[in-house]
Parts: sequence; structure tokens; C-alpha cells
Amino acid sequence: MDTLYLLQFTCFLFMLVNILNLGITRLHMKWMNRRYEVSRWLIIGAMVGLAIQFLMQMLLGFRAQDAAVGAVFNILVYPPCFSLISIGIYNIEATHANRRNMNIVCASIFAAILAAFCTGFIQRGNFHIGSWIYVMIVLFGINIAYCIYMIIVEIRKRRRMLEVMAGYDILPYVRYARASVFMVFFPAVALPFAVLSTKSLYVIGPLGLLAVFFFTLSFMDLGYNYVPSEELLDKEEEEEAAMESVEDNACLELQDEELDDKKETLQSQRSERRQKNIREKLDEWCAAKGYSDTSLNMITLSRSLNISRYELSRYLSSCLNTTFRPWLAEVRFEAAKKMMLDNPDFGNDIISAECGFSSRTHLYRMFKEKEGCSPTAWREKNC
Repeated sequence: MDTLYLLQFTCFLFMLVNILNLGITRLHMKWMNRRYEVSRWLIIGAMVGLAIQFLMQMLLGFRAQDAAVGAVFNILVYPPCFSLISIGIYNIEATHANRRNMNIVCASIFAAILAAFCTGFIQRGNFHIGSWIYVMIVLFGINIAYCIYMIIVEIRKRRRMLEVMAGYDILPYVRYARASVFMVFFPAVALPFAVLSTKSLYVIGPLGLLAVFFFTLSFMDLGYNYVPSEELLDKEEEEEAAMESVEDNACLELQDEELDDKKETLQSQRSERRQKNIREKLDEWCAAKGYSDTSLNMITLSRSLNISRYELSRYLSSCLNTTFRPWLAEVRFEAAKKMMLDNPDFGNDIISAECGFSSRTHLYRMFKEKEGCSPTAWREKNC
């Protein structure tokens, strides 16, 4: 058994293991999310395609017979598999319209790759298509660059949104985002060497397997801790549209000075009453331990209080000089300290669950950040 065959066999088995891991992820998820499920099946489809490619390389020996033939076969398989993984990553991040645009662009690039292959095959009559292989590689490179750009843009937008609106631990998402970026960057660097040089496969192959393995673990971790956030984006767009409408109406109302003076007085009185109402609702919510919901976000909180997200955000910023995420973290942290003092026999698992922390690790990070010590050390010092 030669080294190339062993590498291909290892890659084949590795893809099967990844397919199995992604397949059983659904059994351990806390709840069903349509967008995550679509991404999971897209990535599984890409892994199946790669597994079939490695199996055919083993059985038919394209790469072993001729590096040029193996390169052509690789370029026919890698772009659709890479696109499926990229679309799976992008599907979690982007809006419906942007996802559709990415699907169209990736499909168009692959169609161009097929056209270049067919042209070379017709001219040469075999897989030795000459310079057309470089055209295919350039098109694949364009595909990679486009996917990288689109994914990075959406990941940054989603992370900013989660940092403002989400009340749960976003560390799994951060890990997944980093793994996603590394996953799409790696082919961009390795492509020319992996496709055109068989010897480089012995280095790039294992590195590629590590990249895929790291991405798969991060994607599974995201599934275990996933909180549906598609609603956040839709609601945020509605709120922004409503705010723009309010601002437009306000500009029209300012045309009448007398009405404007009266309106300012009424708005000031109404604002004070509204702030008091929001404060009372938040106090009642805290007393009822509403913070114990680990999937809480700004939208679910505003709906439970029967106030708009915009009002809640404005109250937190103007009256408490903070934003939703730090405020909720502080509420949960103070609740955890109080529970430790009142119930010294409670373990960290119980404390984290009762106070809304997604895990004991999340509670530990909060204590290290705010108190400079672990929950256990703080308990020993203060109890």
C-alpha cells in the first residue's frame, strides 16, 4: 500500500466520521432550529461529496496515474463541496435575500468551471485539458475569495448584533465563527499547492483534516448551545423601520412651534411616567427570577414586559447608562452571589442553572472577570 493511497484512505475514513458526528448532532440539540438544520445538511452533503471523491481516487487512481488528471478531477469536485460548506456557514448568518444571491453566484462560478472543463475536454479528447486547468483554478480562487468576503462581513454583523441583544453566552458562536473563517481561509492558501503538486498533499492533507475536524467540533458545539436568533434580525429590522417612521413624523410635527412646545411638555411628563413604569416592570421581573431563562434576549424580555425593544434599550442607556447584555450579566451575577450567601450548600451547577447562566463555565468566567477569582474561592472568602 503506497503513501498516497494511505492518505486518501485516511481522508475517506475521516469524512465518514465527520458525517456520522454531524448526523447525530440533532439528537443532542436542545431545540429544533430550521436555519441550523439546513446548514447541517448542507455541510453533510459537502462531506459526502468529499468522501465520494476520495473513494473514487482510491478505486480509479486518477491522482496516482497522473497528477494533471488528478488535479482536473479535484477541481471538478472541490468547488461544489466548498460552496456547500460556505453556504452552510453563511446560511446561519445572513438574511434570505443575501443567501439567495450567494447561491446564484456560487452556482454561476461552478457553471463556468464546468464550461472550461468541457471546452478543454472537447479540444483534447481526454482529461489532459492543458491550460484550461488554470482557468478552472482561477475560477475556483474567485469562488473562494467571494465566499470568504461574504462570510466575514456577515459574521461581523451577527456578532455585533448578538453582543447587543443576546442575553446568553455567545462563546460557542465566537468559537464557531473563528473556525468558520479558518475553514474558508485554508483552501485559499493551500489550493495551488494541493491541486498541482502531489507531494504537497502529504503536508496539506493532514492540515486540511485538522481544519475540517476543528470546524466540525465548533459547528456541533454551536448546535448544542444554539439559541434561535433569526427572530432577532427580523424584529430588529422592523424596529429600525418603525424608528425611521417616527423620526419622519417628528420632523413634520416640528413645523408648528406652538404644538411643538406643548408636545415637549407632554412628552417629558409621559417619558417620566414611562420610565417609572419600565423600572417597576423590571423590578417585578427580577423578583420573579425572569433572568433564570438561559435563552433570554432583548426581544423576549421586551415582549414579556409588554414594551418595545426601542423603549427598553433607551431606558437602559439613558437611565442606567448601560446596554442590555451588560445589564443582564450584572443582574445574574448579583443573583448568583446572593444565592451563594443564602445557600452555602448549593453547588456551582445549581447556582448557574438557577441564575440563568448557560453553563458552569459561563459562571466561572463571570466571577473571574468581575471578582478576579473562581466562584468557589469567592464563596470561601465571603460565606
